[in-house]
Amino acid sequence: MSRAGLLPVRSRRRPIPSTRRSTSMPRQPSDIIQSDLRAFIEAVEDGGELEVVSGAHWDKEMGAVTEVLYRQKVEKSPMLVFDKVPGYPEQNRCLYGMFGSPMRLALALGMEPAVAQSRTTMLNDFRKIIKRGFDQIPPKAVDDGPVLENVLSGDEIDLLELFPVPVHHELDGGRYIGTACGVVTRDPDSGRVNVGTYRVQVTGKDTCASYISNGKQGRIHRDKYFAEGKPCPVAIIVGMDPVTYLAAGYTLADQVPEYEWCGGVLGRPHEVIEGQLTGLPFPARSEIVLEGEILPHDRVEEGPFGEWHGYYAGEARDEPVIRIKRVYHRSNPILTCAASQKPPHAHLFERCFLRSAALLDSLEGAGIPDVVSAWTHQAGSGRTFVVVSVKQRYFGHSTQVGLVASQVNPVGYIGRWIVVVDDDIDPSDIHDVIWAMGTRCDPKTMTTVLDRCWSSRLDTLVTDYDRLYNSRMVIDACIPYERIKDFPKIAQTSPELAAEVRAKYPNLYR
Repeated sequence: MSRAGLLPVRSRRRPIPSTRRSTSMPRQPSDIIQSDLRAFIEAVEDGGELEVVSGAHWDKEMGAVTEVLYRQKVEKSPMLVFDKVPGYPEQNRCLYGMFGSPMRLALALGMEPAVAQSRTTMLNDFRKIIKRGFDQIPPKAVDDGPVLENVLSGDEIDLLELFPVPVHHELDGGRYIGTACGVVTRDPDSGRVNVGTYRVQVTGKDTCASYISNGKQGRIHRDKYFAEGKPCPVAIIVGMDPVTYLAAGYTLADQVPEYEWCGGVLGRPHEVIEGQLTGLPFPARSEIVLEGEILPHDRVEEGPFGEWHGYYAGEARDEPVIRIKRVYHRSNPILTCAASQKPPHAHLFERCFLRSAALLDSLEGAGIPDVVSAWTHQAGSGRTFVVVSVKQRYFGHSTQVGLVASQVNPVGYIGRWIVVVDDDIDPSDIHDVIWAMGTRCDPKTMTTVLDRCWSSRLDTLVTDYDRLYNSRMVIDACIPYERIKDFPKIAQTSPELAAEVRAKYPNLYR
């Protein structure tokens, strides 16, 4: 499959083969749309947000097409399905931008895809659905499902012959089969199953390697096996259904297993199949699943890879070999992809919503009163620039919010800037936020620098990989509590007068 040159790329809006249904058929129930990628694609097409691109090459071109589009249109970009990839069967496809718009994220959550103008309003609506996940419903093990249409083992396994695995970025160290993926492991002590999104590179016909940052649940599980000199059983879902992908990227607490959370969101048990070799569960409607073990003593070079912050950070380093012993896949499989670039990119939209919701969950769990909203900004790659709004009730309230926010999920990992604002500021409006920083924050007395915080070799400012710390700043951009009553009044038209002039001169405001 050597690349002789890029083929012409044709783009068209149409149902993709093997997901077409008669227009007389009723729309699929929301829980099926959430748990089956093909039903989700149909619903996205119904909403006018599907674009099929034919003939794009796996070597850098699919990633470039996606990046250029999303840099131009951001969350107005369609979901992209690439078919007729050179060197592969026409219907072995790749998908990018699964949740890259308000409508698509709403579909994944089982909501009516109404879109509000305010990001804060949308976040509040999404959180109502997300909270259902905490009414945990255990998964249901089943004996059959679409993912068992093809089961391969031994010499039948050749990952790069089977699937059009992309080189997502121009300087990637190889072809990454796991980007919008779920790496499934089991804690050998507690038995808890974790599903986390960690990058996975193909390194041979039946081998892969994955970089997992220190402190991540999958890494903790792996290291426990390695401490006993044992291989770590693993299943890697690389063709994800929507609700499992949401769970894998949500940064749930240890006491909330991902499949149980999925059941709560779906309102029914998530159907899973237990792997033939490891017994690890994976969704019955998955597109592609790899099963095997992570070896404690064998290593292979992994990386570099264009990461979530928009850099090739962390360099190429040796990581444990993953030996793939089973491959399960549907006929005409779809590989789900998430290529990160300098913001904005194709999967940053949903990250901002999910991480903002997760931060609010963490702050509520810490027992801090009157936290109003939060937003992890796209310009901060959904992680490094975070704003929280609070209705101040007591001295030190805003400081408390900022310090706690800097250490809890999901900001605790490689956080950088945490800004706390009053409840009259919209955390998602960067103009509002910077205005508050410039007019309410005294840099000398209202900022706090924290050192030796949780980081990773992916952090662009970490240079010693034996000391994975970073520092971060908490900026209190709230009106000083002692001055709330006598702080200068804001020069802004009142809501009442604004409504009056809008009604009087409607043509001006169309």
